[in-house]
Amino acid sequence: MSDSLAICFTNFGPYHIARLDALAKAIAAQGGQLLAYEMAGTEEKYPWSINGSGLSSQVRHIRLFPGRSLESLTARECRQAIASQLDQYQPTAIAAVGYVRPESLEMLRWAKLNKALRLLLSETQRIDHPRTWWKEAIKRRRVCQFHAGVVGGETHRDYLVDLGMPRHRIHLGYNAVGNNEIQSMAQKLDGRNTTGSLPYFLSVCRFAPEKNLETLIRAYAEYVKSVGDRQPWRLVLAGDGPLRPQLQQRARDLGVEELCDWPGFMAIEALVPWYVNCGLFLLPSLSEPWGLVVNEAALCGVPLLISERCGSAGTFLPKSDIPSGQTFDPSDFRSLAIAMTQMAGMSTEQRKLMGESARRIASQWGPDRFGTAMINALQSAATVTGQAWAGATGVIMP
Repeated sequence: MSDSLAICFTNFGPYHIARLDALAKAIAAQGGQLLAYEMAGTEEKYPWSINGSGLSSQVRHIRLFPGRSLESLTARECRQAIASQLDQYQPTAIAAVGYVRPESLEMLRWAKLNKALRLLLSETQRIDHPRTWWKEAIKRRRVCQFHAGVVGGETHRDYLVDLGMPRHRIHLGYNAVGNNEIQSMAQKLDGRNTTGSLPYFLSVCRFAPEKNLETLIRAYAEYVKSVGDRQPWRLVLAGDGPLRPQLQQRARDLGVEELCDWPGFMAIEALVPWYVNCGLFLLPSLSEPWGLVVNEAALCGVPLLISERCGSAGTFLPKSDIPSGQTFDPSDFRSLAIAMTQMAGMSTEQRKLMGESARRIASQWGPDRFGTAMINALQSAATVTGQAWAGATGVIMP
């Protein structure tokens, strides 16, 4: 029987499909198999629209509650369902998504009892939320039970180190999207500089408090004032959520309602044209473990203006001769307004160079990077435990 890795996400979206396909390919190359569990058929928070599983034949895909939404499941149901699957297939390694959800903790418990390699997937930063000592103590006890980890970027690695995992066992590359598909769609549409129409600001996110969209609307109103008699760029707020009525009222109160567009939640196929034709992508979050929309925008060659609290900021906005954009303090709407005015005032060529820089960075952090990071994590886990896993000989990357 070949070695196998079991991984469980709550509900598959497009980026899960891309990551799992790349991981399955990497594992199959070493003689192993990927067991990909999907907890529920739908998730109210993220209304993905996936035709079939979309996964390659190299992935053994099992949806545990196909007719249920994630929100309808009890913790006990999640624990029992994943435990039953692990008992049936007996994987030699598990990858738990975080250290909070019931199925992740059950995977950890099962792996300890059955001497399976234990990987942790994490996208948490220390700055995401206020921290209390007793909660951090619980996290440390849980994190120290894993053999290795895969995270998004340096700030996520730093936090896992704080929680007790050795730095050399933590590998980067978790937060990937479907690079090939997005770039292919973008290349077919990349005529934004020849249309003659005015660019626009674009933000894509859930309309929830942590996304800080009210600050963005305030900053946009300041930007509109700053351009005087010149025609301002429009503001496109793509997404949906509980704060939509409140945000639309805020736009009315500030006198910019007629300059804002609200196209709603969209699948990636519908989003790509919005990315390609915008002049600047914004993500103003107060708390953002990563921000996969930054990957998507960058793959479409768009300059970035993102909150310094976004986990993707360190990866996508490194110091370089040709910047891909800039960060800002999400608590200061005036500084955001100034940045919007400055970047909108750049020449088309300047913004194009920034967008190309963003695209080059994004191309290095796709699903293949995730697959490599997971293989390297398995190698780290096998080394620390003295166990073999499919003859793992990962290609170590930072």
